[in-house]
Amino acid sequence: MVAAFNRFRLFHWLLAAFFLLAYLTGDGGELLHVWLGYGLIVLLALRVLLAPTKPRGFPSLAPARREWRKPTWAGVGKWLTFSTLVSVTLASVLGLGMVDNGEVVAAALPSVSIDVFGTRNWLGGLGDLENVHEFFANLALWMVGLHIAYILLFRSKSVMPMLRGLSPQGPGSAPKGRNHRQAPAWPALQVSSKVQETPDSCSFELTPPAGEAARFAGKPGQFLTLQVPCAEQPMARCYSLSRLPQPGQPLRITVKRVAGGRVSNWLVDNLQVGDSIQAMPPAGAFTLERTDADLLLLGAGSGITPLLAILQAALLHGEGQICLVYANRDEVSVIFAGELATLQQRYPQRLQVVHWLDRRDGQLNVPALVQAVQDWQQAECYICGPQPFSELAGQALADVAVPEQRIHRERYSGVEPAVAPPSPGRPSRVQVALNGQRHTLDVQPGEVLQDALDKAGLETPSACRSGVCAVCKCRVTVGSATMRSNQALSDRQVAQGWVLACQAEPDSAQLQVEY
Repeated sequence: MVAAFNRFRLFHWLLAAFFLLAYLTGDGGELLHVWLGYGLIVLLALRVLLAPTKPRGFPSLAPARREWRKPTWAGVGKWLTFSTLVSVTLASVLGLGMVDNGEVVAAALPSVSIDVFGTRNWLGGLGDLENVHEFFANLALWMVGLHIAYILLFRSKSVMPMLRGLSPQGPGSAPKGRNHRQAPAWPALQVSSKVQETPDSCSFELTPPAGEAARFAGKPGQFLTLQVPCAEQPMARCYSLSRLPQPGQPLRITVKRVAGGRVSNWLVDNLQVGDSIQAMPPAGAFTLERTDADLLLLGAGSGITPLLAILQAALLHGEGQICLVYANRDEVSVIFAGELATLQQRYPQRLQVVHWLDRRDGQLNVPALVQAVQDWQQAECYICGPQPFSELAGQALADVAVPEQRIHRERYSGVEPAVAPPSPGRPSRVQVALNGQRHTLDVQPGEVLQDALDKAGLETPSACRSGVCAVCKCRVTVGSATMRSNQALSDRQVAQGWVLACQAEPDSAQLQVEY
């Protein structure tokens, strides 16, 4: 939907530009000016009609309520957009009242009656329409000029994506160019701070090396893939950014001990201030898509980590109401209790935090969660927590009729993914489209696609081999495959046929994939 909005916005502004250029040509362009005005009115009406439905990717038309009370520099762009739309709308409507629209339409469409618009000058009661129209037309010109200046000065990076109708490519996108089997470079991040959040969880602030800051500019909700030297061979694991990424500030992750977890326990026990640890840039699709929407955040345990970053971003840049339902075993287990209390005090009119403690409130169940979320059916919903909690939250949202497209889930796992033992059966015949060429190979039962590709000597992109970094993703075009673990691809990507080669086992006798 972001791409749809960018294309709609581009077409809208191009039409407005031609409309104003025709106005500047004077009487010679009057007919063109009127017809462009019709088109502009249609687009403006369509945008207004879309506004109440709040389609994903389409920001609100008017500035946020807080911008009316206390304008900020970050809201200048919204004010300029809003002022331009109002000025162009008024100038267009007034202009349509100054001409005989029946004659204009009849001249182009002979089959249409000249009386189709009724009496000429239907806005004559406003007095001197020409002066009023000229005022708003000139105001629109000034607003367009100021808006262009604002974009060039402060939003220049968004110009090319808008022209292409795309959203800016995130840091988690697959690399372009020639594929390489070797893992990408893992820069070493320095630990600048370590904070004990609860008895079994710690937060680490990680500073990227000089020259890598732009590469590590993450989005709220994304994760870092760490290469942890806790075994003979380093193990790759993902940890969500637990604070809104800000330019010039270290990235923060929070790690909670897991029973039997080699990686998490090693990090909590061994990683200290001054140490370095290798990491891939932030990645992941569990990000804040709309800053203007109401949000319902559902988390349990260390699932609060991406939700806190999303919550901070929404409070800082958004305008909607937010409810966080956070489940834990007891008060001692609540991660970021102090930060959440501070945010509640700072945003009492926008933020509601509901703590569910098993030892105080009993075991969380669907009816109890339905009671907590029943007033938030229109919100964008984000879920992060252990699998049982995620299923429970999904059922509660279904019970209150929240549409699936407004539910965002972060896959969460506190245990090592199980490796399936070899199973008897015939191998799958796999055809791989890579670098403009097609290769055919066999994948044995119980074998993942990446291992078969390696055996065949094909240089395909791969990195963590744990289903967390998405570097090895490819798309199934014929046949089907099942992933042992998936902590990187969104539900939409999976529905489109994307799989992680390091986790995908073919289900069909014939399989075709492309990179």
